[in-house]
Amino acid sequence: MKTRLPDRPSPQTVLSLQVRPGVADSLAERVRGMWMLEPVQLARPGGTEVWIEIYFPTFVEAQLASRSLASAKGVLAVSVRGYAPRDWQSFWKHHFKARDFGKCLRVCPAWSRRRKRGRINVIINPGLSFGTGDHFTTRFCLEMIDSLSRPRPPATFLDVGTGSGILAIAAACLGARRVVATDNDAQALDHARANAKLNRMTGRIRWIVSDITADPLPAGRFEVVCANLYGALLESAAPALVRASKRYVVLSGIREQETDRVADAFIAAGAREIVRDGNGEWSGLVFEMTNGQIRMPK
Repeated sequence: MKTRLPDRPSPQTVLSLQVRPGVADSLAERVRGMWMLEPVQLARPGGTEVWIEIYFPTFVEAQLASRSLASAKGVLAVSVRGYAPRDWQSFWKHHFKARDFGKCLRVCPAWSRRRKRGRINVIINPGLSFGTGDHFTTRFCLEMIDSLSRPRPPATFLDVGTGSGILAIAAACLGARRVVATDNDAQALDHARANAKLNRMTGRIRWIVSDITADPLPAGRFEVVCANLYGALLESAAPALVRASKRYVVLSGIREQETDRVADAFIAAGAREIVRDGNGEWSGLVFEMTNGQIRMPK
């Protein structure tokens, strides 16, 4: 799942909350409503705790917020500490390792030399965006893109909410001839372009600053449309995403309890569900367009 990390040149203070998974979303909404800040959620697959990090410009603001949230239901621990941008470089070097996906793909950190013969090696420097394949949501999309590229890659591919660019770059590396990627954050796209350059895919991908909640999707229809966003947004965008697709729509970033609702929205828009997978917390879906006779490759 592609979530922007904060990017401010000056030092900040970070408030970290260790919480139970069942309350993470409601606490994140509370933070947005009270402080107009975007919290970052960090979780290990299968873990029993989630960490919410909120970045404040001053220590006093972070301390006041910590007092307000410490007694909230489901909060296990609270801490306040200083933050510097270089902390994220160390974080990724510790947590992001080379990994295989499907039958063809291997995602490798830019600082690692662990390439593998017989695999298509996608090189990623996550920088300030999530999108490495470690999270179920990104992993699901990579595995589906790998599968949908056999026996032949899609001619056209659209990645909505590209973040680090990992899905668009993977599609291009697998052979998609026309790849378009959008994100509402121009700085995220700058970093995605840098990742494309690492993979010698600079001229293969068109990057567009676009907000799916306000802007139309890129013109034309694409064999594969991929959107790793979040449940409510996917539900509202279902008609537009279905209209943009010739063959398949791949979705992730969906909380397990939202899956049926998102699926119903895409079925109502004229698509047919062909794949559903999850890890108990997150889920992914694949739809095919009902005007064709296309089936998911095995």
